[in-house]
Amino acid sequence: MKIAITGSIGSGKSTVSNYLREKGYEVFDCDEYNAYLLDNNKTVFNKIKKTFPEAIDDDKLNKKKLASIIFNNINDKRKLEGILHPLIIKEMLKRSKDNDIFFAEVPLLFETNLETNFDHNLLVVSDYDVTLKRLIKRGLNKEEAIIRLNNQMTVENKILRAEEIIYNNGNLNKLFKEVDKWLKKYVR
Repeated sequence: MKIAITGSIGSGKSTVSNYLREKGYEVFDCDEYNAYLLDNNKTVFNKIKKTFPEAIDDDKLNKKKLASIIFNNINDKRKLEGILHPLIIKEMLKRSKDNDIFFAEVPLLFETNLETNFDHNLLVVSDYDVTLKRLIKRGLNKEEAIIRLNNQMTVENKILRAEEIIYNNGNLNKLFKEVDKWLKKYVR
C-alpha cells in the first residue's frame, strides 16, 4: 500500500512524517531527497549552473539566491522543477517497491498530479495565520513566508482533491491522536 502525505509549507506534514518514523514506518521525504540532489548530484548542479548562473557563488550553489529567484518568477520555478522533479519521482517510485506499506511526504502531490501513484493520500492543513507564524518562527520574514505560501496551490483546492484531511491548529498530542485514528483506517 502506498500512502502520500501532503500539505502546504508549514502545515505540519513533516511532523506527521516524523511521528510515523517514530512508530517504525519508512517515510520517503521528497524535500529531503531534493536537498540531497542539490548538495550531491553533479548533473543537477551543472544544469542549475547553466540555467541559473546568478545562483552560483565561487562554483557553489547559493540556495538562498536560488530560492529568491524561483519564488519571484513562476517560469524559473518551473525550470527548476523540470530539473529536479523527474529525479525525485523516479527515486520515490523505486523505493515504493521496497515496502509493503510505503509512506511518502510529497509537498506538491496535487500540483504535480502524483496522487494517481498512491493508493491513499492524507492532507495536513492548518489555518493561514497559524502557518504564517510557523514559517516566521522557522526564520523566514513575513514577506518571504507570504511569497512561499502564495506560490503553492491554495488549501481550498487541495481539500477538494484530498482523500483524508487532518487539521493541525492545536498541540502535538491532538495531532498525533488524529494521525493514530487515521492510521487505524489503513494500516492494521
